[in-house]
Amino acid sequence: MAKPQRWIFALGLVGLALSRLTSPSLLAVETLKRERVTGAASTAATVGVDYVRAADFAAKFGLKPEPSPDGKKLTLKSPWTEIALEAGSREIAHNGLRIFLGDGVRQQGGHFLISKLDIDKVLVPLLLPGYGLGTQATGAASYGSPPNLKTIVIDPGHGGRDPGKVNAKLGVNEKTMTLDTAQRLARLLEARGYKVLLTRLGDSSLDTDKNTDLRARAHFARAAAADLFISLHYNAVDGSPATLARVRGAEVYTLTPQHQHSSGDPERQDKNGAAVALPGNAYDHWNMIIGHEVHRALVKTVAVADRGLKRARFAVLREVTCPAILVEAGFLSNDEEAHKIMSPEYRQQLAEAIASGVVMYDAALEAVRRRAQH
Repeated sequence: MAKPQRWIFALGLVGLALSRLTSPSLLAVETLKRERVTGAASTAATVGVDYVRAADFAAKFGLKPEPSPDGKKLTLKSPWTEIALEAGSREIAHNGLRIFLGDGVRQQGGHFLISKLDIDKVLVPLLLPGYGLGTQATGAASYGSPPNLKTIVIDPGHGGRDPGKVNAKLGVNEKTMTLDTAQRLARLLEARGYKVLLTRLGDSSLDTDKNTDLRARAHFARAAAADLFISLHYNAVDGSPATLARVRGAEVYTLTPQHQHSSGDPERQDKNGAAVALPGNAYDHWNMIIGHEVHRALVKTVAVADRGLKRARFAVLREVTCPAILVEAGFLSNDEEAHKIMSPEYRQQLAEAIASGVVMYDAALEAVRRRAQH
């Protein structure tokens, strides 16, 4: 049984959610209609993408559009939300946090346009978790039944003959750091009443073949009937000393939705991959919520550099049958950040932030359950 503080968090979120629903603009909220903006796309990459006018979206969610003086940016504001858009960019800022969309924001005929998929898969989950997933009654908001959160599988990246990223100068590797961080996170979550399993308990892999090893981690979670899957990693880049010193920070990944392109594919080259519906895509809505909560906790409580909430079709995310995220908690290639990661105290801070994000995600799920009952 989870400890009482989980319900305190949940009740707080419920109160916030209900206050949102009682505002006049949100009482009138309805299922977002599919809208194709007519006219030639600005680039070949956006051909065939359905867009919604940002102002129309804003009106439905009680947000006020405020354009920048030069007309290249638009901010959607309410007392509790600020979403900053920039024409031509896939990056937005949600309450100051970096989030990467699947399609770039466009301008056409004086209007800012957001892809319909990004509204459904990013903005709606962030503004109203659970909205639009249940049976829709005329004129009423609908809320889907949220997943349970009892069993959590933590995946310490790499292991065995695969060290992951390595900083040879400092004598530190990824596989050791991820295992220690996972063990710390597991203890924190178990103390809150969750059942926690790790995909590996020591310096080992699940299979000698890399691709099989990655897929086996997702299937470990499936066999355990996990309600949440968290894959932990540390990052690195190659390049000049200036590049190694500059690149730092944390990023959180969720599975790229079907018909969209990953954050690492800005030119939309992987058309075959984008066309496929993967098992993990069934949880796109909830993936965004857990991703956002963990991302926010890392940036706000550990003060890591914000590299964004991103999308990728990583092997460990594709075949899970529950909400899932992959966390890149810092750069071992950056000596200053690597020194921090080597510190047990810092790894404890990272684990505590991730655990806090999980608790807030659980509170969001409970808020959805309560809204669905009204």
